[in-house]
Amino acid sequence: MREIFRKKHELWLKMLFVSFALPRSKEADMLEDFAAMEFRHLKWLAKEGDFDWNRDNLQLKFSTAKEAYEMLEDLIVSMELLYKEGPLFFRIKSDERYMLFCLKNFKDYKITAFDRHLRYKELDKESLKSLVEFLFEETYKEYELIITYFYSKMRVDNPKVISVFDDLIEESIYHLKSFALLEAELGILQIPRPVMKEVYQFDDLKKFLEDGIEEEMAAKEQCRALSQSIKDESLSLFFDFINNQEDFHIELMQEVLKEL
Repeated sequence: MREIFRKKHELWLKMLFVSFALPRSKEADMLEDFAAMEFRHLKWLAKEGDFDWNRDNLQLKFSTAKEAYEMLEDLIVSMELLYKEGPLFFRIKSDERYMLFCLKNFKDYKITAFDRHLRYKELDKESLKSLVEFLFEETYKEYELIITYFYSKMRVDNPKVISVFDDLIEESIYHLKSFALLEAELGILQIPRPVMKEVYQFDDLKKFLEDGIEEEMAAKEQCRALSQSIKDESLSLFFDFINNQEDFHIELMQEVLKEL
């Protein structure tokens, strides 16, 4: 089961990031929906036994969508060989067989998300440098938060705490998508590096939340500074919007602390 979870984790990430790499289209939307299904599979698998978030360092680099579809098809076919019997695996196989059918019929597109062209509107060199550094740091942070909140959620039985973690996971997935789409526009899209076990496995949930609040405050400051320094109105407004969402994340974590 641990091996199945590890491979599903990798499949979820690759499917999600291929959806970000595609030009906005029906195929991109469907792949994002399929990635959400894969994430639900992970939740159900996690309930079946012990798991961790260990995985290989994943690289993606394609110039056409067809290459990416074929990679995903191969992964899905290889996954089926690992699955067991029972209602959960019947559901997973059914989902992925439909995914395979769709992937074989998806339209091809040129992909520029990995070509490192580093152009975004009319940004000056300093603004571009600040943006790139921020995106690399924040995509990793959001991915780290997703798996840490997920891991924590599976180890508590308080419904209010679980509900807050679900909200934080959804918000972090949205932020990850937002930052990854900007990376794709710049041609620098990449899957974040793996997260060490020591980061998401901890004994003191209260301390984790207190540290998390400090991290959110630091992220807010970074977001605010970027919003002020970048010479593009739409980007500045976007980072203000993200900054205000981080405010509410702090409120949510404080709610959990009160429950504890």
